[in-house]
Amino acid sequence: MGQGASQEEADATGYRVLGVQPGSPASAVGLVSFFDFVVAVDGIELRELDSTFIDKIKGSEDVPLPCSVYNLKSRRTRDISITPTRNWGGQGMLGVTIRFDTYYKADECLVRVLSVADGSPAQAAGFIAGADYLLGTAERVFSDADALLDECQLHPDAAIEVYVYNVDSDEVRVAVVVPTYQWGGDGCLGADVAHGYLHRLPTRCRGSEGTSVEPDRPSPAHAVATGCSPPPPPRHPPPPQS
Repeated sequence: MGQGASQEEADATGYRVLGVQPGSPASAVGLVSFFDFVVAVDGIELRELDSTFIDKIKGSEDVPLPCSVYNLKSRRTRDISITPTRNWGGQGMLGVTIRFDTYYKADECLVRVLSVADGSPAQAAGFIAGADYLLGTAERVFSDADALLDECQLHPDAAIEVYVYNVDSDEVRVAVVVPTYQWGGDGCLGADVAHGYLHRLPTRCRGSEGTSVEPDRPSPAHAVATGCSPPPPPRHPPPPQS
């Protein structure tokens, strides 16, 4: 049983899409932040963290590159053709931040907003209790509440751009949040959050890949995490830009 689960986890790998730059080749083909995983390129499965994907991108400049993309929300794989180029006006040849990751039980690693206190930073940010999931930043996945809190503690009283998925609009939006304990209530978010099996995406969200809405300049908002935890570990290097 354990060995089978380990093999299933090993097979459920690919390059997770984190941040998609507006107007980029990645945006043009509809890659969705946090829910999309590039699992194969030019017919080669991406089962290991190596240079295969990057090499293929570099070797296909201005030439369509076939890829297979698994979507965590719909649990379906689709084929796309993306054209790497240096001439689109942004960073990287695809305009996307990626991270090698697993989608095995990844739908249990989403931070759901359960409640939002009146007058809190979370309320000012527009977080919606029961409908919003805090996914992460362009560099980091919020796999649990501790990951969210660690990110907030790394940036006290500073703006953080957070990707948020809303189950009612079926869209990913960007909120600018500012971790602070100076709002007059408990914690630095003013909201209760949770993750795990009981807080997976509802069934009604499974029928589509969803859309990633990423404005050039998100409107300022304020939010931070509740509770306390030990000092966070050193920050990992940011994922590569492609």
